Amino acid sequence: MTKNAFEDHNLDETKLAGYLPQNTESTLEYSLKVMSELVHWLVKSGVGHAEFSASLRVLFYNESIKELEFLDQKKTDSSISLLAGLNRRDVSSFRIENGGYHKVIQSFTDTLPISVPARVIGLWVYKKLPKVLSIVGAENSFEYLVRQISTEKHPRSILSELKRLGLVSEANGNVILHQESFTPLPEANATKQIFAENVADHIAAGVNNLTQHNNLFLEQALFANELSEESIDYLKEKTAELWEKFSKSILAEAIQRCKIDEGRLNANHRFRVGIYQYDEKDSSINEL
Repeated sequence: MTKNAFEDHNLDETKLAGYLPQNTESTLEYSLKVMSELVHWLVKSGVGHAEFSASLRVLFYNESIKELEFLDQKKTDSSISLLAGLNRRDVSSFRIENGGYHKVIQSFTDTLPISVPARVIGLWVYKKLPKVLSIVGAENSFEYLVRQISTEKHPRSILSELKRLGLVSEANGNVILHQESFTPLPEANATKQIFAENVADHIAAGVNNLTQHNNLFLEQALFANELSEESIDYLKEKTAELWEKFSKSILAEAIQRCKIDEGRLNANHRFRVGIYQYDEKDSSINEL
């Protein structure tokens, strides 16, 4: 039997990765720098790889459709599968959900996957069980509840995760549900939305500058290191002071432009400008 090319040359996927086009490889490498902070947020919030990776399928599907439309190319299962890196079964299912056509999925948050710990809480509330359950036991114990959701996850592991997230506490062999903790506060969700929109527009500006090379956006930052804690405090105060002056000035200009553009048919653009500040101890500098 004739060996295939991979066997003839003793190649594997790890070795082939070294032959990726330079732009592809570097983009993947630097995108992981951005993703590491997002993954930090996800893990802190109780979102794992399984839920996140499943959610990304729709995003890759949508962006592949946008790219094909930009290139004025036909949107087929094969072309989308190639661009998105999705299997044809997933692509086909998205097409069927869209009435047999490939088009951007506008609303998909109601179908986001739910983690095992979240499903345990959901079942607890759905069954209207008492707020205090024994950890072990027959029906209506915490252990029994977990087993209804998953036989692969150990109840003690689920309990530890729910405690980490502040959704439950443990006392005297019981698990106490903190119902107020998993009811999202409107102000908390509003803060997340503002943060997400700010970061999304920041990344959009940078990606445009890296890929389009026209209509460039302002996307700059200042950096300084080898600073004392006193200097950091001073720079924080100075930055806040200057931002307050700048933001008031640009807001006044924006209000004036809104008045000028009111009623115009081409007044269909939005504008965002922001600032961020971050500091941390630099572990690369040896302390004396």
